[in-house]
Amino acid sequence: MAMIECSFAYILLDQNSTRVDLILFASLQVVGILISIFYSLFLGTEYNDGTIRNKLIVGHKRETIYLASFITGTVAVTIIYFIWGLIGGIFTLVSHASVNITISQIMLIGLAYWLACISYIAIFNFIGMISSNKARTSIICILTAFILMFAGLLCYSLARPGFLPQYQVTIFQFLFDFNPYGQIFQTMSVDTITLWKLCAYALSLITLISGFGIYIFRKKDLK
Repeated sequence: MAMIECSFAYILLDQNSTRVDLILFASLQVVGILISIFYSLFLGTEYNDGTIRNKLIVGHKRETIYLASFITGTVAVTIIYFIWGLIGGIFTLVSHASVNITISQIMLIGLAYWLACISYIAIFNFIGMISSNKARTSIICILTAFILMFAGLLCYSLARPGFLPQYQVTIFQFLFDFNPYGQIFQTMSVDTITLWKLCAYALSLITLISGFGIYIFRKKDLK
C-alpha cells in the first residue's frame, strides 16, 4: 500500500494542479483487492494449521473466535491505513498541494474510507470463517473483491439520471452506496451529508455481515 501511494503521489506531482484530497485518497481505489489477498491467506492458515480447532478445544466460544478474527483484520487494516496516510501526508507537505476543503471534511472523508476498508474485512472474514479450505477462501475473496468493483461501476452507470426510470435509479444508487467499492469511489466528490450517509451504510454492512456470519459459524460443522 505504501508503494502504491508513493506511485500515485509521484504521478500526481507531475500534473499542473495537485489537490490534497487526490494525493491522500486516490490510491485507495485498489485497497479492496489488496485486503482480499492478504486477509484470505491469514484466514486459510487458521484452518489449515488447526488454530481454530485448538481454540475450541481450550474452551473459546465460536462467536468469540469469529469476532477475534474480525478484530485482528480490523487492526491490521488500520495499521496499513495509517501508514498509507502518513506517506500521503508527507507527499502533501512536500508538494504544497492546494487545499480546497476544510480539515474537518478531510477527517470525515478519511473516516468514510476507513469504514469502507473495515466493510471489506467484514465481508472477507465472513467468507474465510465459513470456508475451511485455504485455496478456496483465497479464490472466493479475490473474486468477491473484483465482483464488488465491477458491480459498483455498473451500479454507478445505471444510477445516472436519464437512463432508467426513477425508482430503478434509486435502487441502483442504494446498491452503489452500500457497496464498499462504491463508498470509496464516490467519497471524494460528495457533500458532508452524503459522507455521513456512506459511513452509516458501512456500519450497517459491517453489523449485518458480522451478525449473519456469527450465526452461520455457530452452526458450522468443524471437523
